[in-house]
Amino acid sequence: MAQASKNSRTSSATQKFFCSCGGEVKMKTLFENGKVKNIAECDKCKRTERRPSDFK
Repeated sequence: MAQASKNSRTSSATQKFFCSCGGEVKMKTLFENGKVKNIAECDKCKRTERRPSDFK
């Protein structure tokens, strides 16, 4: 009997983050000074943070 791999058994639910102003937080990738930076930005108030959990 074949077993399913561990990665296929985990559920991959995407998590949505919301800013305190009520806007949705989306991840953006910036390329500056030869480096790739990932930042989280609110659609509504244009606030930026390093990661979505910093909006709390």
